[in-house]
Amino acid sequence: MSLLSFWKKYEQDTVSQRILERLDQTPDRLYARVHFADTTHSISYRRLAECAAPYAAACAKANLSAGDRVVVLKEQGPDLLYAFFGAIFAGAVPTILAPPSPRQDPAHFWRGHREVMDRIRAQLLFTTSKLKTELISFPTDHAVTAITEEDLPSTTRLPIPDTSSQDVAFLQHSSGTTGTKKGVMISHAALLHQVDAYARRLGLNERDHIVSWLPLYHDMGLIACCLLPVLSGVPVTMISPFDWTMRPTLLFDLIERAKASLVWQPNFAFQHLINCVRPDDNWDLSSVRAFIDCSERCRPETLDQFASKFGPMGVRKSSLHTCYAMAETVFAVTQSEPGKAPRTETIDAQALVDEGVARPTLDTHATTSSVLSCGKPIDDVTVLIMDEEGNRLPDRRIGEICVSGPCLARGYDRQPEKSASVFREGWYHTRDLGYLSNGELFVTGRVDDLLILNGRNHYAHDLEFALRDTSGIVPGRVIAFSEYREDLGSDVLIVLAETRETDTAALKTIKKNIRDKMLDETGLVPASIHLFPPLWLIKSTSGKISREATAQKYKSPAREEGLT
Repeated sequence: MSLLSFWKKYEQDTVSQRILERLDQTPDRLYARVHFADTTHSISYRRLAECAAPYAAACAKANLSAGDRVVVLKEQGPDLLYAFFGAIFAGAVPTILAPPSPRQDPAHFWRGHREVMDRIRAQLLFTTSKLKTELISFPTDHAVTAITEEDLPSTTRLPIPDTSSQDVAFLQHSSGTTGTKKGVMISHAALLHQVDAYARRLGLNERDHIVSWLPLYHDMGLIACCLLPVLSGVPVTMISPFDWTMRPTLLFDLIERAKASLVWQPNFAFQHLINCVRPDDNWDLSSVRAFIDCSERCRPETLDQFASKFGPMGVRKSSLHTCYAMAETVFAVTQSEPGKAPRTETIDAQALVDEGVARPTLDTHATTSSVLSCGKPIDDVTVLIMDEEGNRLPDRRIGEICVSGPCLARGYDRQPEKSASVFREGWYHTRDLGYLSNGELFVTGRVDDLLILNGRNHYAHDLEFALRDTSGIVPGRVIAFSEYREDLGSDVLIVLAETRETDTAALKTIKKNIRDKMLDETGLVPASIHLFPPLWLIKSTSGKISREATAQKYKSPAREEGLT
């Protein structure tokens, strides 16, 4: 589709118009079933409209103009949905921010949100009474009116939306793995193109049912498991990410109960389910036609283990899929073909990092790497691999993944310099590394993850993955990074990991396990290994370990001492 035909198709189309069409055609059709506070809330399109209306009226009462920002800071329940859609119907631009974890220090939470809140400069904050009180105790530089459920006007009538397709529909904040969160500006047209193109690629139909534990402040949860269903007429069942964290197998309970057909989650969640399900547990998972691995690098080993462990419960290898996605492109860039297992390539690992080429190999003596296809681009999206000078690279050459198409964001909210650095001449420069083969995208790492150790290139995430099964460390709670040693005149490898052990002898054994595993798998010997208690490593709001933030914490003179 040309850009001209794209704009003609979507010039009169907005999120609110699409929902109103659903409301007019199927008012009592189920949109979402939300499990919250020990209660199941069934939300039809009629109920969504009626319960969103007071939030829209609150925006009008506050004299918000089209495009004014509204922050939604609530636990993941039905009221979060009503607040978000109410702001959209009012012509405002909502953004959902992560609420504080029950285990998080409020002072730390508000300090972390202060810069984001000040940059957004929102006129309204839809929140709870408890968080409103905390906000007063930790004021931001920009004054914002906090609105709770008790403050809402009494109405069930939606306003007539006054928005256009090119207006910003909402801000999607990045997960913050590499610094301060950025507010990605998503237009109505870009969102609707994403929904339509992605629905076609998935073969979405009204018999489908989505289940999700994903947070709505993250693009995978908001787009794939909230906006895609509401705009496509496909029901979704949601639980809180906090509930999933406490009992991951709740996801399987929901699948069995709803006979769900579609599930999205990041790679670490697949691995977590593999690790925590007991041998005598059993569910019927045969209804799922697509478990979609997304948001972080997809691992063929993880999907193989998932298929093996849950095959007796009805999981088919052909139901395991991959997707390459990010907030800057609304969500999906590529998606593996439905009904077929994504292709895995075995390539020469050293040629990958030293020569920048993905060379297939059958050499049993070579160091190899298995790379999983993320599929082909969705409709109207173009993916190219570029070198540092912006030149297009041929198939199988490693370079930066660059994306173009109607789904591109409008840039970062109130951050023109950051926008200009990655949105250039119609292309989004992702900072991810990968290659193309027969039209399929393979992701190999990130530009920022490349470590040079002993004169050779290594990807940090590959080093971390090598330690995945190391006895004594908390699964997935390990990072690897380099640090310059002046006495050696070169960078050395540092490994940080979490453990539940406290005994001195046990800690010594764990460090030996890490050292031996790293040497066996990568040929590297860490210069130092440091162990910390659980929750010491810093996670982003998407659940991924923030390597940059954790490394900074480790290097800080004021950091707490580890176990060893």
